Amino acid sequence: MAGSPIFVVGAPRTGTTLTRDILNNHPDVYLFNEIHFFEQVWDSRVQLGDLSDAGSRARALERLAEWVATVGDDRAVLDVLTEPELARRLELEGGGYRGLLLALFRTRAEMENAGRFGDSSPQDVLYIAQILEWFPDARILGVVRDPRGFLASYKNQWRRAVAGDRERYNPVMTSMLWRSYMRALLEAKAGVAPEALAIVRYEDLVDFPEREARRLCEHVGVDFRPGMIDVKRSNTSYDTAVAALKKSGIDARSRDRWRTELTPTEIWVGERIFGPVMEQLGYDRIAHGLERPSPGELVHIAASLPGRLLNQARTGRKKLTLAKLRRVLGSLR
Repeated sequence: MAGSPIFVVGAPRTGTTLTRDILNNHPDVYLFNEIHFFEQVWDSRVQLGDLSDAGSRARALERLAEWVATVGDDRAVLDVLTEPELARRLELEGGGYRGLLLALFRTRAEMENAGRFGDSSPQDVLYIAQILEWFPDARILGVVRDPRGFLASYKNQWRRAVAGDRERYNPVMTSMLWRSYMRALLEAKAGVAPEALAIVRYEDLVDFPEREARRLCEHVGVDFRPGMIDVKRSNTSYDTAVAALKKSGIDARSRDRWRTELTPTEIWVGERIFGPVMEQLGYDRIAHGLERPSPGELVHIAASLPGRLLNQARTGRKKLTLAKLRRVLGSLR
């Protein structure tokens, strides 16, 4: 297990960043903050080239820069990987896209004097088979969260975002996204060895942080350090960016906030879409005990769906690509 890459996967707004921050508080671990390598680089390998020449390597780094440049200190790795240095490291790692990812991992980990490396990109849940093909000894942490909490987090994230982003939330679209990611996780879990993939429940993580942090450490193969749970941020969907920066510690307030943040109609719509999958993950439905859904709200949700889909595809840093759409739809069965 020593030296095996670590991947944190799941769905956005489910606690993947919190999981990453806990692990990154270990002095021998460094995980990227959403490098999106598989979605943005691996899926574009035909257009980018095989990395055997300087031009294709430059195109790959340019694609990476679009993502890494926005996640703080991780941008520094691209300053280190100049063309001669990247070519040297690629050769050491065996070349190709697997070699490129390893070069990124090792370079960034060396900058932090860390011996273990990896990435926290939620969407990598759709690429678990590729991860394990490249790294059979990888340790994967699949983070799950009550899908109603996921809906509420998305709703509040866009509510406090800029005006254009506020038009990206729709309970139908968001519920389908959660279901797709969680089906991919459950299917992967059923087909791999137990030591390869562990499920992490967000609710357990915020309610019992030390216990769950110890379990994270056991799975990835590092010793637990008490300071690992002293994270600098959490609950980022509900706090402003400034407030989140001033806070520290694991915050459990958002655990059940969906009970007041979502309307009965949103809960009803969500449970109609993700109900069977949420039950597989141990979450109970409650829609049958609520008031009947509002016909007017249902009409509004249906009418706004096409515009929300178009907005999601055109705006934001994580634009919807055809490759991602195929993977998401492939998990919607």
